[in-house]
Amino acid sequence: MLVPVVLQAQKKQGQALIDSMVQELPKKLDNKKSTAVLYGNIGYNYNKLGNYTKAQDYYANALKIFNKLHDENGIARTEGMIGSSYLSLAVDTANPGKLSEKSKTATIYKAIEYLQRSISISKEKGYVNVINNFYKDLSDAQMALVVNAAKVNAKDEDIDDSVTEMQVKSENSLQISNLETRRNQELNDKQAEIERIKAANEKREQWLYLAILIILLITTFAMYRTYKKQKGNTKLISEEKKKSEDLLLNILPVQVAEELKEKGMVHAQHYDNVTVLITDFVGFTNVAERFSPKQLVGELHACFKAFDGMLDRYNIEKIKTVGDAYLAVSGLPSANPNHAADMVAVAINMRDFMQYRKTQLGDATFEMKIGVHTGSVVAGIVGVKKFAYDIWGDTVNLAARMEQNCEPGKINISESTYQLVKDKYDCEYRGEIQAKNKGKLKMYFVNKGTS
Repeated sequence: MLVPVVLQAQKKQGQALIDSMVQELPKKLDNKKSTAVLYGNIGYNYNKLGNYTKAQDYYANALKIFNKLHDENGIARTEGMIGSSYLSLAVDTANPGKLSEKSKTATIYKAIEYLQRSISISKEKGYVNVINNFYKDLSDAQMALVVNAAKVNAKDEDIDDSVTEMQVKSENSLQISNLETRRNQELNDKQAEIERIKAANEKREQWLYLAILIILLITTFAMYRTYKKQKGNTKLISEEKKKSEDLLLNILPVQVAEELKEKGMVHAQHYDNVTVLITDFVGFTNVAERFSPKQLVGELHACFKAFDGMLDRYNIEKIKTVGDAYLAVSGLPSANPNHAADMVAVAINMRDFMQYRKTQLGDATFEMKIGVHTGSVVAGIVGVKKFAYDIWGDTVNLAARMEQNCEPGKINISESTYQLVKDKYDCEYRGEIQAKNKGKLKMYFVNKGTS
């Protein structure tokens, strides 16, 4: 009697989870996408409980919303879940006799229809996770269709049971073998496509490195011709060479530029411990409306030029500016054990600079928010034309969340950064704050140094 008791407890827990989700619906109704996701989760839990009718109802509500939003990822996922639900209904061994063999066949056809549509959309849009989630269900549905069709045919023909069983097994084995062969072939084709894309990317990278090498060769050749024409003017040659190197160093970090000159190519690098800073001007769009284009660009240039000088004093790498946002990272390409403390020092300098500038210029300048987070990133060169050194990773996203949840004139740092600087700086704990797509995160305001 233990197993029924356990199943009953699991069903109660599942129903309790569904009830809690239903209670959340009024809070989500203002956000149509969140409501659709919640409908899908409720349907999923009903499906797990074996209540396929309610599962299909909630899936249908979710699909209706995703269709109105033209959210193709949501459509693909929901149609896949509908197909999986139909498959679960057809092969549910806990409810024998629930469907006739012919009804099972029709139900499996529905499952295949929805699963194929889900995978088709996902292949077109590149939703790899959706394909991985429902590819096996599609194969299982196709196999179930073969087995069920054989049973239906055997009953319709009213032949000897032993002969029927042998034929069913024979046909099933053959069909399943064919399906396995086809699935393996599709997997091989998928792997071949991945390899082809990988090879194409490698070829594009080779062309990029070759183009850079050609540019360097052309520059070197031009310098050599200048040297041949003006042997006596060594000072001019030295100045021209310095200009070329300064131009390259203005685009790339020193180590990256050296690797590019030495090897003709640059490999992307992973860095475990770095600190990322992102700044943003408050209400930039509204402020910009009061400025002429010349005044706007001039003020941005003055602020960012000051920030550049602050980074240089701490050997911190500027990555880029995007509109009124400024992105920098401490601890790469050369490791720096004080990367977090150095970055917070720069953040304080930036904050104080903008506060002083605000007292001098008033509405002719901006208020600023600063976000800082410590973690790992990948850094490298991207692009073929106007290539740039850039960083990627969740650390950049979390630094952005710190900035978004900051207050004007403040520096907002994450828990990981706080643990590295708490002995050097006076920090104010703000509690756990809800961050977009990240849940609740511990955040701190930096006030000043402790000494």
